[in-house]
Formats: sequence, C-alpha cells, structure tokens
Amino acid sequence: MSKFLLLLRSENTDEENKGYIRAIEQFGGEVVLVRDTDSYDDVLRMLQEVCGILLPGGYDVGRLDYFLIFYAVSHQLRLLGICQGMQSMALWGSDKHLVSIGSSSHHQKKNYVHSVLLDDSRLQQILGVSQIKVNSYHYQTVLSSHYFKVVGKSSDGFIEVVEDSNQYFQIGVQWHPERMLEYDDASRKLFLEFVK
Repeated sequence: MSKFLLLLRSENTDEENKGYIRAIEQFGGEVVLVRDTDSYDDVLRMLQEVCGILLPGGYDVGRLDYFLIFYAVSHQLRLLGICQGMQSMALWGSDKHLVSIGSSSHHQKKNYVHSVLLDDSRLQQILGVSQIKVNSYHYQTVLSSHYFKVVGKSSDGFIEVVEDSNQYFQIGVQWHPERMLEYDDASRKLFLEFVK
C-alpha cells in the first residue's frame, strides 16, 4: 500500500483533517501524519516512508510548506496542494505574498460556487474536460506562480490550478476536492490519480 504524508496544520480542526485522511484512504492510500510543530529532522524521517505529499488548506504559508515542496520536487514525489497548499506551491521560490480577494465571492458554503477553465495540462488529461465546477472557501489568492505553471483559472480570473510540467503528479488546486467526493466525478478522478 502506498503511503502519503499529510501535513496537519495547527489551525485546522480534527474534522477538516479527517476529510483529507478519508480522501486518501478511500482510494487505497495509507496516511502518514506530521504536525506543523514537528522538527525538520522528524519530518525528514517520515518522508523516507512515503511516495507522495498532501499539503492541505489553512490560513497562511506554514514553516514546513516550502520544505515539503522542495523535497517533493527534488525527490520526484507526488504532490497535491489543496487551497492554501496550492497557494504555497505558487509562491514557492519567489518573494511574493498572498493578497486579499477583497470580497466573499470565493468563500461560500455551496456544493458548486464557480467554474474553472483548464488549459492543456496534466489535470485536463486526468479529468478529460476543459471546464469544471468547484466549491470555494478562500479569502486570499496569488497573483502569479513562480516555479509551477498556471494551468487553470476561475471564471472571474483568479488562479485556481498550478502544476509541474514534468511527468510526475505535482498539482495544486485552489478548491477543496476532498469535500466533493460524494457528488463530484472530477474530484474522485483527481484523488484516484494522486493515490494510485
């Protein structure tokens, strides 16, 4: 069974963490947990056991985000960034910061909030479509991406998907697919491809 490291952010609730854990386990993966308060040495030991990393949502770029992204890129591990995790991927390697959206139009408790238009990309190939509907729970955004390529934007122009152009699964999405698995085929395809 393939193992995947999940970063537990201090600000996230147990229920939010369970959503990520369930998503990985639903598709046959095993979860290795690290906390954002763990030492770099402890996290490095955990990383020896895994074939992929999930960077979850949260409030801001944490101290381990860039460390885990660097490790995934340099060791060719699978990487899935969700919400804040995607933002960390976009900011990695730059001196840029998160910016406020300035409205609540992207933070709504609905099954679907807006569309995402996908460029020709690995994610588009996985999903088999060039446009999807997503949920949305963020107040901040990124204006550009340094290392990872922007391959998807919301219908109102915000960055929603970044990915590496190499052959490895390294994708960041701004929405929360782990909350959509019961009703959304694209979310199931995304996690299935990540975990397989």
